[in-house]
Amino acid sequence: MITRRGFLLAGAAGAQGPSLRIVPGVVNAVAIAHGNRRLAIYADPSGGAETVLLTHFRRDVCWAAAGARAVVAPAQEQALIGDPGAFWSAFERQRFHDYAMRNSKVLTEPLPVARTVRDGDRIDFEGLPIDVLGTPGYTSGAVSYLIETRGRRIACTGDLIAGDGQLLDLYSLQDAVPEAKLRGYHGYAARAGELIGSLRRVAERGPDILVPVRGPVIRRPRAAIDRLIERLKASVREHFKTDALRWYFGDDSLRLRSAKLLEGEVPEWMPMAETRILPDWALAIGNSRLLVSDTGSAFLIDCGYDAVIDKIKALQAGGRIRALEGVFITHYHDDHTDRAQACADQFRCSVYFTGELDEILRNPAAYRMPCLSPHPISAGKPQADGASMRWREFDLTFFYFPGQTLLHDALLVKRDGAESIFFLGDSFTPSGIDDYCLWNRNWLADGHGYLGCLQTLRRLPKDVWLANQHVEPLFRFSPEQFDYMEQSLRRRMAAMEELFPWPDINFGLDDNWARLAPYEFRAEPGRPFQLRAVVFNHARSAQQLIVRPHLPAGWTSDRNAYRLRLNSKSEGAASLAVTPSATPGRFVITADIDFAGMRLGRWVEAIAHVS
Repeated sequence: MITRRGFLLAGAAGAQGPSLRIVPGVVNAVAIAHGNRRLAIYADPSGGAETVLLTHFRRDVCWAAAGARAVVAPAQEQALIGDPGAFWSAFERQRFHDYAMRNSKVLTEPLPVARTVRDGDRIDFEGLPIDVLGTPGYTSGAVSYLIETRGRRIACTGDLIAGDGQLLDLYSLQDAVPEAKLRGYHGYAARAGELIGSLRRVAERGPDILVPVRGPVIRRPRAAIDRLIERLKASVREHFKTDALRWYFGDDSLRLRSAKLLEGEVPEWMPMAETRILPDWALAIGNSRLLVSDTGSAFLIDCGYDAVIDKIKALQAGGRIRALEGVFITHYHDDHTDRAQACADQFRCSVYFTGELDEILRNPAAYRMPCLSPHPISAGKPQADGASMRWREFDLTFFYFPGQTLLHDALLVKRDGAESIFFLGDSFTPSGIDDYCLWNRNWLADGHGYLGCLQTLRRLPKDVWLANQHVEPLFRFSPEQFDYMEQSLRRRMAAMEELFPWPDINFGLDDNWARLAPYEFRAEPGRPFQLRAVVFNHARSAQQLIVRPHLPAGWTSDRNAYRLRLNSKSEGAASLAVTPSATPGRFVITADIDFAGMRLGRWVEAIAHVS
């Protein structure tokens, strides 16, 4: 029965036994009442609930429980709900050089946790048993709540499933793989196997209805769960067929990782590329490469460590090189940039990269991306994509090359009378594609991301060798291997078209499609500043953006909502005029994002230091 306030699934309040209503919303709510007593799951739609049961810690759904007298939290995620300040204090110190991939969609204010629950627990509300089922996956400590009333079984599953066989995104599953001794940075969708296991556990309980925390109620649970598992496995399977980590960690590691995510399945993989040693004019120094001219001049590719600078000094002292005349940056990651400015200062040279990398290298604190360096590069000479320069007996051509990360370059080096090498950073290894960290913004679109990179590689002369900064030998792919990688990417895209509830798959792959910029900044008490809501519209049609900021107490903005229309496949920004209060300290600003048919509460954040 549908009432004016939602779906009534049990008798009216005051009848024998509690009543239960499902109230759809930006965050769904399940309201349970008996007499004057009220209990709610996810959110309290009409107020007055004694307790709100939460399935996981995410701020973008837990905000709906703000104002609750008490909440029940998953035991494993209690601290993120009851004491988020501890998270933000640690995160502020640890967000640079971050290889753990901690999700920062965390509350800014605590909720009153009255009880924690874990798998196997039971909550009794006026004779109505609510069973707790551990369902890790979308978050590592998530739970679901199972209710049987009037002969119907209802499962409140949080973000475990979103719609008919869909998942909100894939990047939230990024995590460490302890069995393979891999940190979160290398754990591509590492909780996919747990999510699949949790879905199967829910299905075993035979629910008649699934109530996710957002999106439509699911009235054919078994079919929806089967579809989600099939789509998720089809997407993840293709990743392992072209897994770059196989080069570093071997076949056994790939078998272990894929079996964990695919319920024991190990896909066939692409054969290794042809390899050969570096020429004597390209020296490997850790994950940097040094081009050495016949004149004794040198040109460095990437500089992440003091040891690189020390080695160049030693080569200079020993007479192997005369001077360092430039540094090229393949991508912004700390192990490629951390000492680049120090190197430029030491040897009085410029740092080269394409314009696409300019902002993140000049002001890394303005971004929330993996593996950031805290050290800006001020000696930069941005180059246009495709621009060339003559350096000694070498022709250098600069490429924007969004492979391992969206903010990634490559350098084509042609030496007079010798072979050519395409220094492609970390984007490929002899075993395939370096897309194992979803937070790097690995888009899947024709002409962009890895499909664009493959087009670039196919256009290079056939005698060009490829160089990965972490791989000692050079390598090159055959035409058949190029076809294999492209076809695998396209199969992955086809599976994801049905996996995500978005108008384009890249909303489910790109954690930064919406962001506040700058991400971290300093402000003065009472003095207005400009904060931008930056959004990339991956959709095939123009979309209306609405941004609603949520500010700390005493702060103000010039309006409650900001509106902007974005064309297809383009980025735009709404400028927010914000004024801090007179209180100094660290503050986390959040904002709602309405876009592409989705309403997302407290979806983005920025960190302000007021002093």
